[in-house]
Amino acid sequence: MFTSLYGNEVIKAYLCRALQEERLPQTLLFEGMEGIGKSLFARELAGHLLTGYAGGGQHPDFHVLRPEGKSGLHAIDELRKCIDQVYEAPFASERKVFVIHDAERMQAPSANALLKTLEEPPLDTTIILLTSQAREILPTILSRCIQLHFHPLATEAIVDILTARGLSSHFAPLAHGSASKALLLATDSSFLQMQKILLGLLSKPVFYPDLADELDKIELLLEPIKEEDPVAYHRRVDMLFATLLMWARDQVLLSVGGGASFFPQEAKVVSLPSLSALEHTVQEARTAFQRNMKLSVCLQQCFFL
Repeated sequence: MFTSLYGNEVIKAYLCRALQEERLPQTLLFEGMEGIGKSLFARELAGHLLTGYAGGGQHPDFHVLRPEGKSGLHAIDELRKCIDQVYEAPFASERKVFVIHDAERMQAPSANALLKTLEEPPLDTTIILLTSQAREILPTILSRCIQLHFHPLATEAIVDILTARGLSSHFAPLAHGSASKALLLATDSSFLQMQKILLGLLSKPVFYPDLADELDKIELLLEPIKEEDPVAYHRRVDMLFATLLMWARDQVLLSVGGGASFFPQEAKVVSLPSLSALEHTVQEARTAFQRNMKLSVCLQQCFFL
């Protein structure tokens, strides 16, 4: 089981044992950074639970919910529809499986509507929530799920994923364990440009208005994807915030005589606040962005600590 999937061997072993012993929890939360296989694991798990489903394509008892609309949020009407389906009999299998992508993108009313269903789902139902930002999910939701933490993929695994698609393996070390980021870097030059701007600002003293001008360039590069695909837009923004933290981690390693593991080409020791303080500031900036504050303004907060 799960032999075709990369990485996270501990989770593979846990799921295999739970299936074999028929002790799989009914409500699971797969959490970890973007692009490390959470949704692939969910589909594979569904393939072992549903009759006539091999983990690809559609099945009448396999239900997938994603954020939608310009806000990139889960609509409460769709979640209520999902709740109704939870209590219906399965169509073609003995079970039903529901997968909720980007669970952190449920607003409080939507999340609250789901609470009782997560607490006492029907015996023929498995619900899997996927998230890269578990801390942004209501504690009451988290407390009703068995949480499985997915780790970043090995660089070798990402090389295999890229070469299988005919893409350059050059981007594997730059992806920091995320296959989706590697694919994005290999196919979307605009994101690579955004990351280059951000790293350039981090590596030298900058002051307003130069900082504001450079961050506005990032926002301009994001504008087309914001209109075309709001969910993809939010994911790119999340990757930019992650870039800030990974760069800061490199500086901490360098300051104690270690080597930069994420951005070796930008390796240099600079004066930084504590990593925990920066994490707190980045989280505040991310929250402000989710409340519709201008992205460039949110990013600026991370440069004035």
